[in-house]
Amino acid sequence: MRWLQLQESSTPERHSISDDVATALNRLDIATVTPAGGGHWTIANVRKVGVIQVADFQIVIHPKVPVARLFFMMGYALDREFWQDEDITISSDTDSDLVSTIAATFLRHVAKATRQGLLQGYESYEESLPIVRGRINIPAQIGRRGGLAFPAQVVFDEYTVDVAENRLLLTAARRLLNLTTLPHQIRTDLRKTTQLLDGATTLISGHGRPRIQFTRLNSRYRAALLLAEIILENSSLEQDSGEITATAFLFDMWKIFEDFVTTTLAQGLERSGGTATSQATGTYLDVGSKVALRPDLLWHDGDRPRAVIDAKYKAAKFANYPNADVYQMLAYCVRLGLDTGHLVYAEGEEEPRIHEVLGHKVSVHCHAIDLHQDPTALLEQMSRLAEKIAERGNPTLLTSAVAQAYHR
Repeated sequence: MRWLQLQESSTPERHSISDDVATALNRLDIATVTPAGGGHWTIANVRKVGVIQVADFQIVIHPKVPVARLFFMMGYALDREFWQDEDITISSDTDSDLVSTIAATFLRHVAKATRQGLLQGYESYEESLPIVRGRINIPAQIGRRGGLAFPAQVVFDEYTVDVAENRLLLTAARRLLNLTTLPHQIRTDLRKTTQLLDGATTLISGHGRPRIQFTRLNSRYRAALLLAEIILENSSLEQDSGEITATAFLFDMWKIFEDFVTTTLAQGLERSGGTATSQATGTYLDVGSKVALRPDLLWHDGDRPRAVIDAKYKAAKFANYPNADVYQMLAYCVRLGLDTGHLVYAEGEEEPRIHEVLGHKVSVHCHAIDLHQDPTALLEQMSRLAEKIAERGNPTLLTSAVAQAYHR
């Protein structure tokens, strides 16, 4: 087995890899891989982090952002109130890769959740039995058995550990076991966890995951289930043309950043009133409703937009359109009748500045977020940014004509 260590970056690197690995990296949109001759390939614009196993390669992709910070951002976007519990954070000086960190933290919280024993509950089952148990399913008995008495089509309830919470934990543990890159001790502990959850069934891939409502009875599972959600959302078994199989546990950096920014800004903006809507739909740029607009975050009072925000982990810079982000924000502002738009970048991608647009009373504000701060400082920066945006958000700027068009 060969190992390849990559760093999230746009800096090109030359590596000796197989055609299968190059194909997988391109097809899974992990990086831009081009042939460099002599069995070497140039790997550039690495835009996902995590691990991937393909052919005889184990590839680990490290984020630029500290692992502890990235972990916090993912969790906070999932459950912003609960994630502030210090018990679910990890050490800021950890030198583990992201996936190993998540796996180790998941195991710790599964152990804590199940310390008092596995959660149990009543589940309904439909089965064909030689005796009557529970109640007879009359339609099924007539339809499948032609009126014969046995075997009986029955429905019964059973007090069992095979409940949604345990199924999610078991499925996440087995998904992690697919990754041979994990340290030996973590894999050993994962096997013990699957044994602990004996009696629960694994969720079927592609059938959707159960939504858990937390109550007093299952609250002890909450942290472990949040981690299971992260694991199941970002791990997969990808098939490539029936020839290449890649086991991947990958995170889109732009998605983590966008989710965190919109969650924290929505929280801050709504303190000033109004509603903050993520991925707002239903607004079009043109008369024929062919060009849809979908800003990352729209702060509004009913029909009246007050601020529009887009989160950009990386600045979009194309050869012919070096300021694509600004063009996009200008379209939002003109259509929504706002004099100010906000672009939020990860620090280092774009300098904080204000673009004053000629011919329109519109300014595009670029903000930079320092992702290397500790969680408290990071949340404080997001709170200050929300206050700054709220101060600029003037609902009187929207003309009645634009308001009516927006409402449509």
